[in-house]
Amino acid sequence: MKYLNLGLVALSSLFASTYAAPATGVNGLVSDAKLPALNAEVPATPDVPVLSGLPVPPVSDVVDKVNKRAQIVHTKVQYTYVEVRKHCSAINSTVDNTTGGQVQQKKADIIKLVKSEVTIIVSLINTLVTEVVDLLGETTEIVGDEKDQIISSVLELVFEILYTLKNVINVLGITIFELLGPLVFVLLSVVFNLLTTLNTVVEGLLQFVLSTLGGVVNLLLEVLSGLLPTVLGLAGGILDKLNIGGLICNLL
Repeated sequence: MKYLNLGLVALSSLFASTYAAPATGVNGLVSDAKLPALNAEVPATPDVPVLSGLPVPPVSDVVDKVNKRAQIVHTKVQYTYVEVRKHCSAINSTVDNTTGGQVQQKKADIIKLVKSEVTIIVSLINTLVTEVVDLLGETTEIVGDEKDQIISSVLELVFEILYTLKNVINVLGITIFELLGPLVFVLLSVVFNLLTTLNTVVEGLLQFVLSTLGGVVNLLLEVLSGLLPTVLGLAGGILDKLNIGGLICNLL
C-alpha cells in the first residue's frame, strides 16, 4: 500500500509537469513565437510634370501662316491663268491667220488643234483643283486683297476661255458642240468644279463669278448655244443654294 501511494504521487507529478501552462511573454503573447517581418514596400509616386499651359503661338505667327497660304492659292490660280492664256493664244493666232478662203479647207485642222489645246486647258484646271483641295485642311478663309486678286484671276481665266471659243465658232460658223463634241461637257464640269472648290476658301467667289456671267448673257448665249439646259443642270443646284436663281431667269 505504501508503494502504491508513492507511485500515484510520482505519476501525478509527471502529469503536472507535462501539462503545465507555457511561460507567457509581453501582453500574454507566447515568448517563443516569432512574428514574420513586414517588408511590404509602398511604391513611390512618380513625379508628374507640372504643365504651365499649352504653348500658344504668337498671333503674328498665325497671321503670317494664313497670309502665306492665301498667297500660295493666289499664285497657283495666277499660274494656271497664265498657262491657259498661252493655249488660248495658240488657238486665236491659228484662227486669225486663216483667211476667209482657207477656212473651209483648214476647218478640220483647226477643230483638231482646238480640241488638243482645250484638252490641255482642262488638264491645267483639273491640276489646280487638286492642288487647292490639298490645301483645304490647312487654309482658313481668304479675305482682303488676296481674295480680290483670286476672284479677279478666276474671272480672267473664265472670260479668256469664253472669248477664245466665241472667236473660233464665229470664224468657222459652227456650234460649240460641233467644235468640241463631248469635250465641252468635260470643260464645263472642270470649270464648275474649280469655282466650287475655290469657294470653300474664298467665300462669295462662286456667287460673284456667276453673277458677273449673268451680266454677259449674250456672250453665254453665243458660246453655249444649244447647251444652256445642260449648263443650268450643272449649275442649278449651286445657284439655288446661293439664292441667286435670278441668274437662271436672265439666261432663259
